[in-house]
Amino acid sequence: PLDLPPGCGQLCASRALVSPVTVRLRRGGERLRLAGRDHHSELKQLLQQAGVPPWVRARLPLLYRAGELVAVADYGLGAAGAAAETALLQWRQAPAGAGLARVVHRSPFR
Repeated sequence: PLDLPPGCGQLCASRALVSPVTVRLRRGGERLRLAGRDHHSELKQLLQQAGVPPWVRARLPLLYRAGELVAVADYGLGAAGAAAETALLQWRQAPAGAGLARVVHRSPFR
């Protein structure tokens, strides 16, 4: 497991990742291209549509490959991540969200 900054929990993968990734927290202005879409969407809007509370959004680990956002915690993979990565991610939230660890097999983003 990868320990994230204090209050952000841990990120685990079901197996070794295929290629190197960078993990960062949200800074604002991120965009994600979802599988099946030709355009990028604002991450903030996707998270709002998925019903992710604001206090959780700020702690979400974001995975980047070659500078492109490919995954958001365990909420699902973007198109680039889905095409290149099949490792199942699990985000274990920090103690404030104890018991909320979850595994999502498909993206809640629509």
